[in-house]
Amino acid sequence: MLEKTINELLDDLYSIRTEVKSLQEQENELKRSQRELEATLMTKLDQQGVDRVGNDVCTVSLKKEIVPTVEDWEAVQRHVRDTGQFELLQKRMSAVAYRELRSMNLDVPGVKATELTRINFRSKQ
Repeated sequence: MLEKTINELLDDLYSIRTEVKSLQEQENELKRSQRELEATLMTKLDQQGVDRVGNDVCTVSLKKEIVPTVEDWEAVQRHVRDTGQFELLQKRMSAVAYRELRSMNLDVPGVKATELTRINFRSKQ
């Protein structure tokens, strides 16, 4: 590399950055396709009343979990200040801490429970 001129290094850098950008665009498209496939699969599994399927290459199961959806941040912040339950806060509300409080039958003002369904994927290869 040290024998290359600055111009050659700049050309190489440009080429690599262009390739990285192309790969990122491909990744975004693949992720979009993956989300569509997962949504379709969840719909079909739900229609058939099945929560786990598999074939020779993978197993898929549906996983439901409770996550918080904050409806009133002022109420949540007041609650955190009043109770000292700072474990509830991250950049977003901590789902683990929220589920723990719910399991103890404790309410968090300003938050409603939202159930999400996700795909668990395990490769068999």
